[in-house]
Amino acid sequence: MRVIHKYVRSKDRVDIGNVISESGETFTVMQGASRDYNIPKSAVEAFDGPEPYNSIPFVEVLRYKVS
Repeated sequence: MRVIHKYVRSKDRVDIGNVISESGETFTVMQGASRDYNIPKSAVEAFDGPEPYNSIPFVEVLRYKVS
């Protein structure tokens, strides 16, 4: 399932941002104007309607921040 332009939340329901691209085994999520995360597609645990939920809590999402 394509997730571009979908809003993403972490396992602990923290808003992460919008998916702006997909590449290989990751998708890039943009949070605001200056934060991007390359999150593995395998981290998508479930969908709430069109919104994907990750299987990782927000504190772990920070490890995927693009520098």
